[in-house]
Amino acid sequence: MDLQLAKIVVCFLAGGFLIFLALTVTRDSFANRLNRVTGAMLLFAGLGPLFVALGAIVQQSAAAEGFEESTIHHLQYVWELFFPLLLLFSWIFPVDRLRGFKHLRLRYLIFLPQVMHFVLALFFDELADAVRFLEAAAAEGGFSSMILRPLSKLASLLFIFVGLLRTYQATIFGAIHLIYLGTAIYFLESGRKLVTNPRLLTQTRIVAWGTRLGGGLYTVTFLGWSFFPEKIPDDLKLALFLVALLIWTGYLIFVTIRHQFLDVRLVFRQSFVYTITSALLVGAYILVVVQSKRILTPMFGEQAEVVSYGFIILILLLFQPINNGIDNLIRSMFIRTRTDHRNVLERFSRQVISLFDPQKLRQIIEETLKTTLLVEKVHFVLFDDTVGEYAIQPGEGRPRRIVLTRDDLMLRGVNLLDAPTYLRSLSDYKEGSPLAAFLEEQRIRLVLPLKDANDLLGFLALSDKAAGYRYSSDDINLLGVLSNQMVTALTNARLYVDSLERLRLQEEVTMARQIQLGLLPSEPPAVESFAIAAHSTPSRTVGGDFYDFIPISDHNIAIVIADASGKGMPAALMIAQIQAMVRSEVNNGSPIGAMLKNMNQQILRSSTAEKYATLFYGELDGQNGRLCYANAGHNYPILVRSDGQVELLKEGGPIIGALPHMEYVSCEVQLQPQDILFLFSDGLSEAMDAEEHEYGEDRICDMLLQHRNEEPQAIVDIILNDMRSHDPTYPPRDDTTIIAIKMNDLMVKHG
Repeated sequence: MDLQLAKIVVCFLAGGFLIFLALTVTRDSFANRLNRVTGAMLLFAGLGPLFVALGAIVQQSAAAEGFEESTIHHLQYVWELFFPLLLLFSWIFPVDRLRGFKHLRLRYLIFLPQVMHFVLALFFDELADAVRFLEAAAAEGGFSSMILRPLSKLASLLFIFVGLLRTYQATIFGAIHLIYLGTAIYFLESGRKLVTNPRLLTQTRIVAWGTRLGGGLYTVTFLGWSFFPEKIPDDLKLALFLVALLIWTGYLIFVTIRHQFLDVRLVFRQSFVYTITSALLVGAYILVVVQSKRILTPMFGEQAEVVSYGFIILILLLFQPINNGIDNLIRSMFIRTRTDHRNVLERFSRQVISLFDPQKLRQIIEETLKTTLLVEKVHFVLFDDTVGEYAIQPGEGRPRRIVLTRDDLMLRGVNLLDAPTYLRSLSDYKEGSPLAAFLEEQRIRLVLPLKDANDLLGFLALSDKAAGYRYSSDDINLLGVLSNQMVTALTNARLYVDSLERLRLQEEVTMARQIQLGLLPSEPPAVESFAIAAHSTPSRTVGGDFYDFIPISDHNIAIVIADASGKGMPAALMIAQIQAMVRSEVNNGSPIGAMLKNMNQQILRSSTAEKYATLFYGELDGQNGRLCYANAGHNYPILVRSDGQVELLKEGGPIIGALPHMEYVSCEVQLQPQDILFLFSDGLSEAMDAEEHEYGEDRICDMLLQHRNEEPQAIVDIILNDMRSHDPTYPPRDDTTIIAIKMNDLMVKHG
């Protein structure tokens, strides 16, 4: 194979390769401007070596004299449009600098030098003939010469300028190409500094490196040929230009196949790689077959033909295994990348299957969409359990959530969706919608609903893709599958958070119950003149029931029963506060009315408005049976006289902790032997049966009258059992506290 034939083959292969790549890139997404510009850039880059190969073929003909001045030869200059297209490419990748530019048509001015060169090469001879015609016509004399003579001189001057351009065209337009090349590299580098998306940053870095290396070799070749033309023959110059072009193209191919540059779909990347590798493999096979006889003849002589047949059979046997090996190698190195959809789904499933932190889950979803689909911004609109409404979650430049109302028109429109939908399709739901205004302000392109079998969990609002890429049908399908996995992951995270909250509440309930039980007396005090029995059953949620017996003297005791508002730990802490205040006031010897007034003010200062308590406080003198008390909004204690009369202890004032500056009055009542004082919380009187009938204070009075001759502990047990027959719920719905005090005959009877 001579050098000229090798030149033709290499140029044909290089040109065909570039044109095939241009068609592949453009065919995948013709609607995308970046794909169109890149395809055109590759197309014109491929036309250069293709015309060189055609010219070399024509020149081998005997009738090719004067071919270098022919129109067909000058067509090779069309490849120079590659340089303005490269500059245009750098303006829209990785950052679209033309977006928002008011005078877009001015961008076509960058094609002017190359178009001028092309026209100059094609029509220089015609221009020379026109100038000679004008000069001849002006020299003939007559009236017409007066008009033609100035035109002739002007045309001559113009022709001199054009002639200079023609003479130094390689240097002049080569320098222009270098300027274009350097400017394109500058814009690529400056654009790379503005990119934050990891995948797009990788693409930009590879494209920039390829452009620098290819452009650097082109620059060195051009400068070397310009200053030392005798040392760099035309064939070497052509070879170096082809190498520079193929280096740049190789980087483009690598970033397209490996890192999904131009957002080329997997099927097109596979077809491109398999076509190229198959062509190379078949070419190598043909070359080996053709050259086998020539190589084997010196070794085997007359038997070379027979040996070559065996060699060909061996190659045929090895062809398929080699092809399979190359196929697996290409798949592992190029096709199976992190951005291919199957790998994306597998990786995303592994990441979220055991992730229960909602914030981290949103972060994984956002990173996946930005890395895989090059989405610039992702906004989450999810149902917020804390407010019972949908809310735009905090994001970049938005530190706080934005709560939406359920009657938002756009939210209703999203609720009707079952698949990823372009925002423009929801134009009927924009009127008066704050959500629609937010989506338009953020330049949202796509809405991805997140729905389980029954409800809308929320949706993802996706902006445009980076670098001007568009959402393809494969992207929409991938988002549809990902949304199902997102729904599962978000639901699991939500359930996990709920379970943690339940566990926290359970721990709080356990701790509150321990606090509550720790505050209650371990057993009633032993006093000779009366007997005391007490019982408290905590509810499932732990309320704020509390009772206490505080010794004032050997024969005088303070009795407290209270019910703090709320449940759980807040109620437990409040009753601890009440116990401390009561004991402090008792130690200070404060009058009962002043004691409750002080407690009311302290609770108001130390807690919120919804924290309050009902309380009954009494001081019982065991020597004379005198009970001084005040009732602060608590259930009226029942006093059952030995003769069956019933009295309710009502005097006192309002609940403590609700209103400021309240006054409380105390009252005194005289107890007699066999009288029963019965104190209770609303957990007893408000216990309900299946038909929601309360146990009630009347029934309590009836039970006390029936069993007033029993001992206090027996009375407590009888009433508890009767209440449980009325409401068998256990644990009870509310704390149930009972205190029974019965005076005995040891005290002095007062008439």
